[in-house]
Amino acid sequence: MSEDDPSTVVASSRKTQAAEQAATGMALTILWHPALVRVGQSAPLREGGTLEISRRTPPFDAATDVFLSRAPFLGIRLRAGGAELSRLASAMPVEVAGQVLGESLWLTDADLRSGVILTLAGSVVICLHACQLPILRGPALGIVGGGDAIEAVRRQVSKVADLDVPVLIRGETGTGKELVARAIASGGPRAPAPFVAINMAAIPASTATDELFGHERGAFTGATEARPGYFVEADRGALFLDEVGASSSDVQAMLLRVLETGEIRALGARKPRTVDVRVIAATDENLEAAAAAGRFSEPLLHRLSGYQIMLPPLRDRRMDIGPLLLHSLRRELAAIGEADRLGPRDPTERPWLTAAEVARIASAPFPGNVRQLQNVARQIAISNRGQRFAELDEAVRAAIAGPASTRGAAAPAGKSSRPPKVTDEQIGEALRRHNYNYSAAADDLGIHRSTLYDRLRANPQETRNASELSDEEVLDAQARHGDDIAAMAAELRVSPKPLKARLTAALTRRQGSS
Repeated sequence: MSEDDPSTVVASSRKTQAAEQAATGMALTILWHPALVRVGQSAPLREGGTLEISRRTPPFDAATDVFLSRAPFLGIRLRAGGAELSRLASAMPVEVAGQVLGESLWLTDADLRSGVILTLAGSVVICLHACQLPILRGPALGIVGGGDAIEAVRRQVSKVADLDVPVLIRGETGTGKELVARAIASGGPRAPAPFVAINMAAIPASTATDELFGHERGAFTGATEARPGYFVEADRGALFLDEVGASSSDVQAMLLRVLETGEIRALGARKPRTVDVRVIAATDENLEAAAAAGRFSEPLLHRLSGYQIMLPPLRDRRMDIGPLLLHSLRRELAAIGEADRLGPRDPTERPWLTAAEVARIASAPFPGNVRQLQNVARQIAISNRGQRFAELDEAVRAAIAGPASTRGAAAPAGKSSRPPKVTDEQIGEALRRHNYNYSAAADDLGIHRSTLYDRLRANPQETRNASELSDEEVLDAQARHGDDIAAMAAELRVSPKPLKARLTAALTRRQGSS
């Protein structure tokens, strides 16, 4: 996703209705091309029989894509449960997920839903993926990508943007929740008013009243002037509550009250004040499970869930990796004064970043999603500063390393892939290996994070909740490990993100008592 300011939402009810009723088909999307203007171009594949792909097949151009064979080089046969790829008579090299295509490969429906990466003639990277037909696309809303999953998000944004209801945005870390929140705020009548974003995990209960509602002059020692809180700053606009699932119970109670009454009371104020704020919240936590366990307020969950939007992980939208990578590289190269690295070139000249390197990036697991991809783009731009051609340094290779995705790599023809069966021992080992980072552990195990949560609820002795830790436990762990949150998480058997917020709260209480 892009971090640019979203454009104004213009809903197209006809396109929206048609897209929702579309049938499923297959498409080819260009992820990388010697002519970068072609990145993101997509074309549906016709149905029936074995499809023979050549440079005459859209989205390719028979006149300009001279590095691709005129003769058919790839056969695609759609069958129940997936599709079979086959090499045709052409000698042009074809790779699938970095491996040379042999006589045939079998792709499951799961492979095709997320997208399979192919490299053609060492020059072009494409994604073969399932899609809704006909392909209909509405306004971009400042969001990069043309796949069905992200288009569904755009349609939801368009439907809710002009309605004054709270929205809960859900998705894994790094999927672009704040960007979607900004698109919602920019598409409604509150667009001219402030958009205020706060990280709820960073607000300890001891200072929450001041930060959320502000204080009057003289409210406490050192309060030499009044300060408005976040709710006042966002008055008549939108307030984005990021990581709302990491809020302490005291903070949850404060949020619930202001959402129910529309009133706040600053520290030292004699009377409450009415505020008019549209609340948009985001979380990567399972709030229903947290509410059932007593760690999150169920009434607050219902208040926040006026409308919910689920964001897809990057591994489920590989067809968007090319446009996302190109967008991020252009921004990072411009920041260091080298935007010309991606300028127009002779198609026969070696590109600044090769197709093989992009294919490797596009096949990576990306547990950190779009944010991790943006970091990879920044690393590439800076590490190759001043270089005529880019190479993937050790840091980038480490960032994109990981177990082969069952959706990025294909199984031999005639074989099907099934969800892996993992034992409690394997889950425990994966959690310890990744310092209790649930997303990384789930990706390592080849299971969805919600599956991991379900298994942990059935086997609660494997992990702990950060809210269960005493201040003494947290501070003792910090004394042993310093600022190494990952090491602390491994020792205490908790997820790093809520542990960081828990440490902040413990430090604040210790300072207040000294």
